[in-house]
Amino acid sequence: MAALIAAALLWVYWAGLESYLADQHYQEHFAYLWCFVALTLWRTLKGPFRRRFGLRGTRDVFAVALVAAASLLLLVSKTVGSSTGTRTSLAILLTGFAVVTLSRWSVARCLQHGGLLLLCFGLPYSFYFPLTNHLRWGVSWVIGLPAKLGWANYEVVGTLVKFPHYQLEVTADCSGVGQLLTFVGIAVLGGLSSAGGPRRSLSMLALAILLAWLSNLARVTLFVALVGFGWTGSVDNPTWHSIIGFLVFLPFAVVLVSVLLKTHQPPRTDYEVRIKPGRVHVAWLAAPALVVQLLADPTVEELQEPAYFAALQNPPQHELTMIAPSQEDDRAAYDTPWLVSARFQRSDEEFFDLLHFRTRTQTQLGIHQVSNCLYRPEQRVRYEPPVTIDGKQWWRISLDVGDQAQSWHVYFAFEIGGERYDDSFQTQVATALARTLRGDWEVALTRVMFKGSLPEAPTGYEQEVLSWLGQQIGGQAPK
Repeated sequence: MAALIAAALLWVYWAGLESYLADQHYQEHFAYLWCFVALTLWRTLKGPFRRRFGLRGTRDVFAVALVAAASLLLLVSKTVGSSTGTRTSLAILLTGFAVVTLSRWSVARCLQHGGLLLLCFGLPYSFYFPLTNHLRWGVSWVIGLPAKLGWANYEVVGTLVKFPHYQLEVTADCSGVGQLLTFVGIAVLGGLSSAGGPRRSLSMLALAILLAWLSNLARVTLFVALVGFGWTGSVDNPTWHSIIGFLVFLPFAVVLVSVLLKTHQPPRTDYEVRIKPGRVHVAWLAAPALVVQLLADPTVEELQEPAYFAALQNPPQHELTMIAPSQEDDRAAYDTPWLVSARFQRSDEEFFDLLHFRTRTQTQLGIHQVSNCLYRPEQRVRYEPPVTIDGKQWWRISLDVGDQAQSWHVYFAFEIGGERYDDSFQTQVATALARTLRGDWEVALTRVMFKGSLPEAPTGYEQEVLSWLGQQIGGQAPK
């Protein structure tokens, strides 16, 4: 019966799991946390297991409430298209199963395992990217302090550490998110493998976050020092880069593990729920999810090539000078082949960077905070009121660093159901309503970047580019 339940849930949740497995971002930063799940289950998952339940106790009522919440979230996620919501629904549903069947686990332990499962499934991009950017800014700021005090022979400009002989960039991988997840995972593993109370768990979590930050800062500082001494191979050679990073990371991990072992208390083995088994088989807990899958899984036709897509890649009087390295990854992320991310330049050296996609993805809303994808340390992000060019609205973002040569500005517009929107929460609501009420899954984004500070009004060149793009893509402002 357990195998049948697992097969049924795999069928229901496969689309959300497939998007997780296909996303390199999750593979790099989250998949290894499954080792922690396996270890905690190996240490604490012991019988007997309840096969039937009733509604005579608060524990069973709470489990059924979790299953109901998971089913409702699954319904909403399938209706509007959200793989994050689908995976969250699975985590909540499995927590409900745990509350019913694992009589040696307390409800608190079931919830803690559910939280670890959610962490394994990864942070939504809307949270992950801002977190990464802020951590990256913090690292750049700290690294820049010795230079500001005159103690170092480099300067930090934005994310660049400039030496006389080399330029070292503080990349997203230098933000410390990887270390943060690893240390938090170790702390959760230590908490779930021990009988310590909430105070110990919170203390270990705080210690893990602190050590993760310090380990990443020490790692980046060491690389800056090695480059300063002339050994650029420490960052240019992937093998040496990985070895050095691991050696710096290891002492901090040892400190955390040592504290966990020192404060460890063997978990209780005599805890067991003393209630009657009831008459309802636990397999019925999977029934609501199966009903949702059968009745609410939408059929969305594949999006054919937009009529304007070929012309979009050949702007008049412009030549393609660069394709963004992330173009293929972006196509996978937005689940569409109809995406272009490139730079186009005119003979007088005027140029613009264009990101445009059109998708009918069922794994996400396709709406995101545009500024999150453009963040740099010391960059002042400012949204300005939209402008109208040839009857088409464009929203504006200033990306100012105080230097005209390094500043940028952006014009963008989302399109849903033939209407143009900004990147606010209301646009996400409009997307959800279009899919729920009209079955319209199509979403498009046009984002145009120009060099320099944002002018009070679009320049002649910008009006020319935006007018041409508006004619190709269309869309009107909502009434």
